[in-house]
Amino acid sequence: MTVARFDLFGRLIYVNALFIVGTLGTLITPAILESWATLQWSQTQLGLVAALELVTLASGSLSGLYWQRRWPWRHVALVSLVLAIVANLACVIQHSFVIVCIARSATGLAGGLLCAIYSAFLANTKSPGKVIAVTNFIMIGIEALFIFCAATVFQRLGFNGLFILMIALSAILVPLLGVLPRGWPGGERSDARHLSGTQKQSLIGYLLLLAFVPYIMVLTGVYTFLGEFGRLVAHLSAEQSLRTIGISVVFSSLGSVAAYVLNDRAGFVLPIGGAIALTGGMMFAMIFASRSTSLFLFNISLLQIAWIALGCYLYSALIHYDNLLVPAATSLSSFGSAFGAGAVGFVLEHGGVTATLIFTTGALALTAILTIPALIRARQAEKAIAPTKMAIAVPNLGLN
Repeated sequence: MTVARFDLFGRLIYVNALFIVGTLGTLITPAILESWATLQWSQTQLGLVAALELVTLASGSLSGLYWQRRWPWRHVALVSLVLAIVANLACVIQHSFVIVCIARSATGLAGGLLCAIYSAFLANTKSPGKVIAVTNFIMIGIEALFIFCAATVFQRLGFNGLFILMIALSAILVPLLGVLPRGWPGGERSDARHLSGTQKQSLIGYLLLLAFVPYIMVLTGVYTFLGEFGRLVAHLSAEQSLRTIGISVVFSSLGSVAAYVLNDRAGFVLPIGGAIALTGGMMFAMIFASRSTSLFLFNISLLQIAWIALGCYLYSALIHYDNLLVPAATSLSSFGSAFGAGAVGFVLEHGGVTATLIFTTGALALTAILTIPALIRARQAEKAIAPTKMAIAVPNLGLN
């Protein structure tokens, strides 16, 4: 059976490793920027380097829409890993701003290609929701580990230590390429549960795809300025905010756990609607009910749990209705990340926390508008089709 070979435990581990290594540079951006502190680059230059990596990652992932069913995945993965090794090596050897911009752009492109492989693989697994939840759980742990251990890495390996580690992780994956499936099974969608044969199904897929933009804008925008929110609404010092945010990131992994437990049990409408409502509610709580450090920690932990669970379910729903569009979701998420922090920063600076709350509430409402009505109609259509198919299957006896 085609799907079964994609659900082998070893392949699940390896493809998760490809995805995490490919996106690691964007996950630990604060630590990487800290490693360049001695170069005395301006904030604008640092922001440009980070943005270039995000944009090229999005472009690489978007390219998967073309090649995911045409090109051998192992060849694409090999080129991506080699490109990542060379690009990270360039960051170790050369510290020219132009060279670093080119190198991080190349790293982003390599990571985007690996993201596209992950998305294509995910679309052919039996329980993509569970795979997404596990991936998010692991990524949160690795992100926290790298950021908390960055100072130790700098002490032992120097300020190039993070790039040396990323080179090593990419190199380890090269000899194991044989674990990766050769490509998309048969060049077609692999599972009858993907009901994307009609225009209505495709429309649902595109609406879900568009929903990633406002969702990611809220996620990245608010997360970027959690420290500022801690100072403004909970009156925390910079050190207290950072410590509180670090603890909340650990708790946020419960969002992945919740998505894993509820997978295939509650449909899509209730979990997505509930996660959107909880995210919006915890934004209100964070701003108006964070009078102490413990309350602020509680509020931002629940906020992150909600938006991580929401992300898992948006991906699961997209795979269910149009699995070929999954690489585009990663691309839109990257573009949304690049725009979200700037948009929230602008609103926070010129309108304060109240204007930020209005902005994020509007973005969450747009996410709900793009998803909930379409999912309700799709669920009703699926219920209507099932009895019809059973009636067609029954022989018309005695009519001739």
